[in-house]
This record gives sequence, C-alpha cells and structure tokens, in this order.
Amino acid sequence: MVDILLISHGPFCEGLLASLQMIAGPQEHVEALSLKEGQAPDDYRDQIEAKLKTFKTKSLVFCDIKGGTPYNSAGFLKSKYDFNLITGMNLPMLISVVTTRTENSTVDELTNTALMNENKGIELINLSSQGGHKHAKLSLNKD
Repeated sequence: MVDILLISHGPFCEGLLASLQMIAGPQEHVEALSLKEGQAPDDYRDQIEAKLKTFKTKSLVFCDIKGGTPYNSAGFLKSKYDFNLITGMNLPMLISVVTTRTENSTVDELTNTALMNENKGIELINLSSQGGHKHAKLSLNKD
C-alpha cells in the first residue's frame, strides 16, 4: 500500500489527519509530521527523513504550502528518496486519495486523484440565490 506523509507548519497536518480519520475511518500508512514553532529546519528535515526511511515503496508526501520549510525540507530529500510531493493539501483532496487507495494503487494513480479539479475544495456558495436553505451532505460513515 502507498505510504502517505502529511507535513505542515504547526499542527495543521495533524488536524487534517484527525479530521480525515473522523470522516473516512482509521487510516493505515498515513502519518503526519508538523514543524514546531522555533524548530530548526535541519532538525525537521531529519525527522522527515526518518519517516521516509521507513517507507518500503514510492510514497506520497502532502505539504501545506510551496516554498516553506516543510516543502523545502521534503524537496531537499527528493534526490535521496522516491516520493511525489504535492503542495496545497486539503481535506477534500485527502478524502479522495484515501477512499480510492487500495493495496494495488500506484503513486501516480493517487497523485492524479489528488490533483483533480474536484479536489481543490474552493467555491463560492450563495444559498440566498437558490431560494431557500439547501445544503450538501458529505458522509462516508454508514451511521
């Protein structure tokens, strides 16, 4: 199974993982590693590398923003480890990836899923122009 690592400034990635598991259930092979305030970039890069060393095959690394310390740390490690790095991670993207991931999924298939326009999760909702209170329902739980 494709391993997934979520990285971010502060606890954002940990919160995403908690929300992801609340919606999609417990996830194997998905971990979060946050950059702590005041943490040295070299120390954080070493922590990412320690996680990447445990992955058996090509993996996915999701990052909060391009150009920050988490992104730069992972980018530095790309020459040493085989993974796809995706920036701009969000909850719709992660839900799509983990709910389509199987034992036989490839990193490239999951990367394509993550990058689909439907997973950007950004749109303006104007309920007042729809003539009433309409809402969407998103629930993967059977309850």
